[in-house]
Amino acid sequence: MRKEYTINEVAEMFQITANKIRFYEQKGLLMPDRCLDNGYRKFDEQTVKRLGTILMYRSIGCSIDSIKNILSCGEKETCLYHIHNQWNAVNYEIHRLGRIQKVLEKIIDTIYEEADLEIAENKMAQIMKENFRLLEPCLVWEDRWNFDGWAKNYDNSVRQDCGTLKIYQHYEAVLKNVYEGAVANQDLNSKILEIGVGTGNLTKKFLDSGYDIIGIDQSREMLNVAKEKFPKLRVRMGEFLKIPYENQSFDVIVSTYAFHHLNATEKQLSIREMLRVLKPGGKIVIGDLMFESKEAEKEIMQILDEEQAEEVLDEYYSHIDLLQKEFEKFGRTLTYKQIDWLNYVVEIE
Repeated sequence: MRKEYTINEVAEMFQITANKIRFYEQKGLLMPDRCLDNGYRKFDEQTVKRLGTILMYRSIGCSIDSIKNILSCGEKETCLYHIHNQWNAVNYEIHRLGRIQKVLEKIIDTIYEEADLEIAENKMAQIMKENFRLLEPCLVWEDRWNFDGWAKNYDNSVRQDCGTLKIYQHYEAVLKNVYEGAVANQDLNSKILEIGVGTGNLTKKFLDSGYDIIGIDQSREMLNVAKEKFPKLRVRMGEFLKIPYENQSFDVIVSTYAFHHLNATEKQLSIREMLRVLKPGGKIVIGDLMFESKEAEKEIMQILDEEQAEEVLDEYYSHIDLLQKEFEKFGRTLTYKQIDWLNYVVEIE
């Protein structure tokens, strides 16, 4: 005979109120049976288990609608979809609150240092204006290239290299040089982060050699493909502007064919973000489409036909000399190697 519980017994079991259980019932998440003689709720073991699952998802911040969708579908993919959403929401809030905390520090110092409140308020307004100028790109970056839609065909696109610029002609050479630069003077205990992991082609080199690597990407479909190809690969949603890890978490950061999706302002912010999670003495290795300088860009653009020029202008190719100056602000040195006329590998230490 199945064990049945009253609402108070279930509430005590989970250390919650009976009203919370009633709330979940009103929202359609729970459907306990009712006693025929008195109408009291009775909970069998399956319903109790379902409540435990609801409470688990609520404890990590999932919405009622998300939980309802997860429970009604009962599919791994649906669950993963909502968990990714929650991960993104938490990461977003951590970065937003972190920026606000830094602003509050500056405001507190300003109020202490200024005897006149009106002067302090004027300075506070400037501090806040600058903060939101810097914060806005982090919060509004969107994928103009539809990587979710591209994910399943990405590897074929690289192999076929159908674009007029033939940017993937030396794809394997770019990956090889990034890998070799990353592992130089590193041991297998080094923690490595790949930003824009895509379908995992670069990560494979690290996994095959036994390195501890985590891949992040803003595209959940890219992550799904990478995970399917390499089941042992740890993947998380994330991006250059909002890396979902604590300060000084990684010995090495790598990336290929992703940095050129950031505009100039976003590149500056991403440099700060990468250095935030990089350990002292760590290094960054990026393989991507770049120009050595704006002068070099002008020379190359002059020899391109209209279709090739449009392909370049659709992206944000880096200027290596500007990257060098930006990293120098943080006491870092950038060296680079040219792979072909557009592909470079840069190493920052």
